[in-house]
Amino acid sequence: METTNETQNCRYTDEATKNKYVVKLLHPVKTNGFQGLRMDDIAKAMDLSKATLYKYFPSRDEIIERLTALYIKYLVCDEAQLLEGSPEAYIKGFQSTFSQTLLIANYGTEPFFQDLREVYPQFLASIEVAISDRNGRLRAFYERGIAEGYMNDLNAMLYILQDELIFQKLLDPHYLMRNNLTLRNAIWDYYQIKKQQLFKADVLSQINDEAMSEKVDYLVRKITFGVS
Repeated sequence: METTNETQNCRYTDEATKNKYVVKLLHPVKTNGFQGLRMDDIAKAMDLSKATLYKYFPSRDEIIERLTALYIKYLVCDEAQLLEGSPEAYIKGFQSTFSQTLLIANYGTEPFFQDLREVYPQFLASIEVAISDRNGRLRAFYERGIAEGYMNDLNAMLYILQDELIFQKLLDPHYLMRNNLTLRNAIWDYYQIKKQQLFKADVLSQINDEAMSEKVDYLVRKITFGVS
């Protein structure tokens, strides 16, 4: 089929294609932020020529705005509906939120947020609102589980804060090295600790961790090597 100018233009404006390229920046940006990235560096990360990059994205501002939107959409807000009313629903919700919180912490790093704070404070504000809304949903989820008798009586907001603090440490390679930990084992052991904290004994006995073990393996690869 002959490629026309119209076909080329459609390709460069296709939202899915643009998102596919921008999401490749999540991994490098989480470590060093984006202020030091030149358009040459961005093109290399996206595996595009610089000329092609400009056809997709006329400016770096557009790229960072889209990166922020993708962080909110696919990390902060990309969570299965938190169901209730049965042990199975709460187990599934717990495992889903554990995985998603880990990814939020992995890509929502201080270098990334500091650059947003300095250059695009309005984008950082959008992220903070989205995270606050998510924490509200999580708090309601835990409080329902407590009220229905499936979860131990705990302070839901402190339980959420615990994740934020612990994941910051577990995602720090220097911390892992100093304490003779591996990323995979540390995440898995923390999952086991959280499970024991959260659920009552009769619910704990119903949890099958086979699928979750595979999910943790996948998450470790994603954290270590970037977005596939």
